[in-house]
Amino acid sequence: MTSPIHLILGIHNHQPVDNWHHVIEEAYDRCYQPFLDVLTDHPRVAMAIHYTGYLLDWIADHHSEHLDQLRRLVARGQVEMLSGGYYEPILAMIPDADKIGQIRRLSARVEELTGCAPQGLWLAERVWEPHLVKFIAEAGVGFACLDDTHFKAAGFDDPDLFGRYVTEEQGRLLEIFPVNKTLRYRIPYDPPESLMDYLRQEAAENRRGQAAVYMDDGEKFGVWPGTHKWVYQEKWLDKFFTAIENNADVIQSVTPSQYRDRTRPIGRAYLPTASYAEMLEWAMPHQLASDYQRALTQTDDASRRFVRAGFWRHFLVKYPESNALHKKMLYVADKVRAAINKAEKGKPAERQQAQQALDCLWRGQSNDVFWHGVFGGLYLTNLRSANYRRLLEAESLADSLTRSKTFCEALTQDLDGDGEAEIAVETPFQNLYLDPAEGGMLYELDYRPKNFNLLDTLSRRPEPYHAAHHEGEGLAYDWHRRASLLDHFLGEGANLQTMKTCQFPEQGDFVDQPYEAAITPLPVGLMVTLHRDGHVWQQDHRRPLSVEKRLEIARDAARVHILYTLRNPGESALSLTFAPEFNVNLLAPHAPDRYYYLPVADATAPEKPSGKTLRAKAAPHASQSAALTEPSCHADTSIAHPHLASTGTLREIAAIGLKDEYNQIDYQLHFSQRADLWRFPIETFSKSESGFDRVYQSSALLPHWRITLAPGAAWSVEIVQIISG
Repeated sequence: MTSPIHLILGIHNHQPVDNWHHVIEEAYDRCYQPFLDVLTDHPRVAMAIHYTGYLLDWIADHHSEHLDQLRRLVARGQVEMLSGGYYEPILAMIPDADKIGQIRRLSARVEELTGCAPQGLWLAERVWEPHLVKFIAEAGVGFACLDDTHFKAAGFDDPDLFGRYVTEEQGRLLEIFPVNKTLRYRIPYDPPESLMDYLRQEAAENRRGQAAVYMDDGEKFGVWPGTHKWVYQEKWLDKFFTAIENNADVIQSVTPSQYRDRTRPIGRAYLPTASYAEMLEWAMPHQLASDYQRALTQTDDASRRFVRAGFWRHFLVKYPESNALHKKMLYVADKVRAAINKAEKGKPAERQQAQQALDCLWRGQSNDVFWHGVFGGLYLTNLRSANYRRLLEAESLADSLTRSKTFCEALTQDLDGDGEAEIAVETPFQNLYLDPAEGGMLYELDYRPKNFNLLDTLSRRPEPYHAAHHEGEGLAYDWHRRASLLDHFLGEGANLQTMKTCQFPEQGDFVDQPYEAAITPLPVGLMVTLHRDGHVWQQDHRRPLSVEKRLEIARDAARVHILYTLRNPGESALSLTFAPEFNVNLLAPHAPDRYYYLPVADATAPEKPSGKTLRAKAAPHASQSAALTEPSCHADTSIAHPHLASTGTLREIAAIGLKDEYNQIDYQLHFSQRADLWRFPIETFSKSESGFDRVYQSSALLPHWRITLAPGAAWSVEIVQIISG
């Protein structure tokens, strides 16, 4: 006689922090609400449901009737609510205190809104590391659901994966359920009858009391392409639930906690680091993807389980921009902890502010933008910007509790975890993150009054799916990271098109090579001096060249005076095209309220500005260099195609501006010597549910000068970077 098999169903509903309202509303209409309506009509079908905290709060604000319905389902024992990290972080990558704090907060919020105190947890992207057991258990959670891939990597076989196990870390216990891969791949695509046949077969082959577990993204039921019609209009979900009810003699639908109350764990398990198979493949270096696929196809079914791909944290290696955001989060987390500790002894308003900073930090830990696979993820600039905004908001709240109102400080430490020291210069108006070991580049530029990182961009890199982009149009790859203060020396053939496609001839060894750094306090700010004795290629000869860039950073405004000095220490004259690169991301490349413009000095301003300047006297051998004060300007809209995705060359300009009227951010560069300037968008091709997406990442600006340097001579130019509201 066939023993009944328990069927544990679960869905995970998630929206990224600060996602657009209309996107969430559409998902609610096409997925979240209709799913609950169908479930309500089938009271004998039990489920576990997880909502991330941001989505749960959005529903509470906009559709409280959904929560009323959910509460009724909980009350009749049909639905069990799951906890997790409040803002859906990858738990392994955030500080330990935040692991516990985010889980406890979501558990409390779920109980407040639904009446169900969660006993289990949804683990974001099923990214598992063994040390998580301790913190999940300490957060008051008793079980989690992981892919059966995790269990197979530890040596378990298919017959072992119908039930639950106990694992531990330092004596803390956690029960873990294997999620059935067959069900995950076939729901909601196979006919319900086929799924019933599979479950009946498993019931006949397995021991009494075992369970088949399905848990996956709720968006598969209405948001993914084609699923709304199939799941609701063609009634797949209704038919599936009906089939479960009609097969109740063999298939017993239960919640995870109902199953735990009825059965004992199968045994003990220790699992290695893992995620679902696709995620591990996406985390690999792109050039290994074809090798991995070849290994899979050349391996028989019995041995394929031993072929594993990558490790989730390799995304922080694969994408330096992801790593920079992650390390920014860790840096801000330390600031927030310091603010909380100080506020504990302060006034109630200070404690409230510290908790607000903590909430912003947690929002900035949302996992979506730290990785990339079949969805946009890291490539989506609006989501990356949202994380940065929240982290910068947390930073500002924390700084206001722990620092003076007029601070201007430089920190020298390894900020990105590469073994080399970076420099962070912080004022109430701006943050500048400089990497002396990599070209002395500026890789983060925060305008703090608006909590906005203008250097939140992404380099163009090969992805495995690019080979399927048959058109080939627009695919270009960068050999260096997109940032600012990248010092190019260009050979013949450098023009707007070759610069845009990153196929230009580079003659110098400055762009990604180390600079020496020094920091000097100034009465009105501080100065960072970056220096490199490098080389340029001239007519097949390697010639010495020294580059110094001196950044004088204002205390009282988002202003930096950048003095470049090039020196020829050699015995031969040098003929150079010098092109320092800047990048700016204002997010909306075609919006009419984001555009290029030409700042023009007011007619009342003197031809050669006088008065106090932040910068020190120019180098004595610098030719044609004039000191600049902060210019007094108005906008000249004479650029023919000013939108930020436009491409063009500007001749003999004294300044360039990019304006965001929506967020009230105005970015300007002023040049002491008139420059020709190339401008073009950095655009990536990424994969999404709908196919290939061209995504604007930033606008690249390359002022350039043609210079001749005699032996022993020097040349200087000053660039003033100003950000205002």
